[in-house]
Amino acid sequence: MRWRAKRLSIALLSISFVGGLIVACGHGSDGIFDVTQGTVIQNTTVVNTRDGTLNNGQAVVIDGGKITRIAPTANVRVSGSATAVDGTGKFLVPGFLDMHAHAMVHVDENPSYFPLMVANGITGFREMGAFPGQFPDMVSRAQQLNANSAAGRIDAPEVLLIPSDIFNGTNTAASAVQGVDQQKALGVDFIKVISANRDAMLAFLGESKRLGLPLAGHLTPAVSASESSQLGWKSIEHLGSGIGILLDCTTNEVAMRQTMVAAAGLSAPAYASDTATLQELLATYSNEKCLNLATTFVQNGTWNVPTLRRVKALETTDDPAFQTDPDLAYVDKIRLATWMQLERTFANLTPSNKAALRQTYALQQSVTKMLKQSGVKMLTVSDSGVASVWVVPGFGLHDEFHELATAGLSPLEILQMTTLNGAEFLNREESMGTVETGKNADLVLLEGNPIEDAANLDRISAVLLKGRYLDKAVLAKMKSDVATAYKASTTPVTAAAIKASLDAE
Repeated sequence: MRWRAKRLSIALLSISFVGGLIVACGHGSDGIFDVTQGTVIQNTTVVNTRDGTLNNGQAVVIDGGKITRIAPTANVRVSGSATAVDGTGKFLVPGFLDMHAHAMVHVDENPSYFPLMVANGITGFREMGAFPGQFPDMVSRAQQLNANSAAGRIDAPEVLLIPSDIFNGTNTAASAVQGVDQQKALGVDFIKVISANRDAMLAFLGESKRLGLPLAGHLTPAVSASESSQLGWKSIEHLGSGIGILLDCTTNEVAMRQTMVAAAGLSAPAYASDTATLQELLATYSNEKCLNLATTFVQNGTWNVPTLRRVKALETTDDPAFQTDPDLAYVDKIRLATWMQLERTFANLTPSNKAALRQTYALQQSVTKMLKQSGVKMLTVSDSGVASVWVVPGFGLHDEFHELATAGLSPLEILQMTTLNGAEFLNREESMGTVETGKNADLVLLEGNPIEDAANLDRISAVLLKGRYLDKAVLAKMKSDVATAYKASTTPVTAAAIKASLDAE
């Protein structure tokens, strides 16, 4: 059974089940709606993620993993086995969607990433995968994880999409076509490419489009962002990775592109460490060209995934604030040692190179705001994973909120990128992305108004996962259990362990 087919059948069963729940509720003779089972969040403010309007004093009825009714609290009476939750002064939003995470490759670790994700309000994530042969049964494992979470056997966010093996260094059209065909047969949801030469990249785009598989990943300097968009690239990760989409925004694009293709071979590096390249990019940046690129993205429906926190960590790795982050308590010793090694590598760069990288990040922040103002569709993500230096699972998404706010995005825009936009990207707007009757009860109860300040997205009072109510104390224990396990670990931190950690992603 294919991944999409199983997901559809589960959705249809859920709809049928919700229809059967109506008997648990009914109008009394006094006109009050009686709720005798499930959970009722009383007197809460429902946040409309479409326009930011607030609906105060609402009772949100949850049963069978669905929102079954929303009505004024005065019109709802809780009795029987139903549980009442006081939502006074709190704001209810959809669960957060982390649309770029590397979590499934750590599914067998103890602890896994999942408690930290749920405790930080993440109820679903787009898995961004593993290299060939690393995790051959990822599709079936994700299906089993989702089934266990839905049944309440574990508390884990939903795996929303599963990628292909990561294609890295593909250099012929034939191998690209063969690779896409093989991954299609495995039942993956999309093709992920991080490097390829021009012939191979064009073949990836053509074959994935022919088979109806979206393509996501890193741009190659051999194919411009504009051309990639026109050929159907669905989501550009990390603003293209390296200098990525900025290469389309320089007045010296042709010469720079030719130089990069010749120097880097198949792709740009993870971050451009060549000072001269960065300085030329900064000196020749054209806002007009970037605006034209944004128009192309809008016309073709090309999504962008900024991963600003990840980009910042790569381009300012030696910032002392990273090493003193209290969230590092939730990072295992080998991963932390890996990050420290990456920091030491960054420290060897020249002062001029570090300055150019910092200026490049400032430009990427500015471009992110410009893309949003131009109507380009974007998603909020963490890119959590071992190789994502200084990005702590779960907490990294909240760091991304901060970076997006610093870049100039409004609180509503950030909330939409974290909820509503993900639902649209997934074509699942009928079941997620807003707090409405009939939708999934994957929700976050906040202690502050997220429309006033994006920092209020950090102030989580409770999470509802498939309708299961996890209060603040439960969430705190989920986090503390992870920190305790990592602190108590006796696993030796060796050079081989650090290398294996990096090779894992």
